[in-house]
Amino acid sequence: MAISFNRYALIGLTGAIALAASASIPSYAQEKGSIKIGLMLPYKGVYAVPAESIDRGFQIALEEYGSKSNGRPIEIIRADDELTPSVGVQRFNKFVQSDKVDLVAGVVGSNVGIAISELADKNKMPVVFVNAFADEITGKFCSPYIARTSFSANGFEYASGKYWASKGIKTAVTMGPDYSAGRAFIGGFKRGFEDNGGKVIEEIWTPFQKTKDYSAALTQAANSGAQIIYAFYAGAEAIQVVKQHADFGLRTKIPFIGDHWVYDEALWPALGDLALNAQHVATHYPSIETEANQKFVKAYNAKYKQDPDVSAALGYDNGKAIMLTLEKLGGEMPEDRAKFISTMRDLTFDSPRGKIKFNAQNSALLEKVYVVEIVKGPDGKMQRKPLDQFPGAGDLPGCTKSF
Repeated sequence: MAISFNRYALIGLTGAIALAASASIPSYAQEKGSIKIGLMLPYKGVYAVPAESIDRGFQIALEEYGSKSNGRPIEIIRADDELTPSVGVQRFNKFVQSDKVDLVAGVVGSNVGIAISELADKNKMPVVFVNAFADEITGKFCSPYIARTSFSANGFEYASGKYWASKGIKTAVTMGPDYSAGRAFIGGFKRGFEDNGGKVIEEIWTPFQKTKDYSAALTQAANSGAQIIYAFYAGAEAIQVVKQHADFGLRTKIPFIGDHWVYDEALWPALGDLALNAQHVATHYPSIETEANQKFVKAYNAKYKQDPDVSAALGYDNGKAIMLTLEKLGGEMPEDRAKFISTMRDLTFDSPRGKIKFNAQNSALLEKVYVVEIVKGPDGKMQRKPLDQFPGAGDLPGCTKSF
């Protein structure tokens, strides 16, 4: 008996075969939707100002690429980690389980960064930290799924301690918030300072996110007999401690020296003239005369009508590294997500702060650290005057994994 098909049945059979074949093709190959990035930052609270700047810098980097990678739109899903490890873990799990992100970016607090480092390994989810400076991130908790586009606490602060010791400062008292990043930054400064002939007379720790009155700490520092106070504070805490240092009449008695977060541009409206003549170390300032920086500052000014602060520059570097990595991968997230991080590790690029490259533990290195003074420019507005520069230091050892 002859078997025959009408053309409609044949079309249906062909369609069924095509459908069956497509079932074996990965979904991203069938339909290239958006690339989802979970951006985790502390949008409220003590670090709300730096978080906003980071987000803005991140957007500038994405907009350089039209917010697309190889034609695929970049979708940003934001979450507030509240600078609290348990909240950060909840937000991370939501990114992975509900939002189905392709990677996670951001994270300011080292306490949060340490908490989610283990989750990155467990979920095989790439995490690209914008800050999270604690040395353990690329030491004890190093991972093939974690990269840091900023730098380690030791890379920045050891070099700073070495610098101030070389300038005739023999004694210092340190002040900082008592949490992982505060301990890491102050620890880095102390090592660099004392390895090069200085002596930290006292270490003063203030309860993080709880201290409003710094009078006891400042009195203790003033009575220490040290030449300087070296401090790490940021956001609202930086405003409070700098103001109270001035209120106590200590500006001429014992200078309050620190890094760029203590005297962040974003804090100048609140600090007013108290920021004038302050000297500090910085990884970026708006008038660095390089093509990469001038391009960034111009774009930031056009969008936000102000100069970028250091947190904006860090956010830009975070977004830029991610976009360059996606570009190298052809706009596709590899099946083995560790390849995303290893591809990033091989990058070298010019950023607003200088040339960025990564070490074997996936942490970006500091090519330069700048010493600046805050002065009034010809237009009467505050600006940073460069005084000196020196190379950053390396990361602390501690990573025992091979990747």
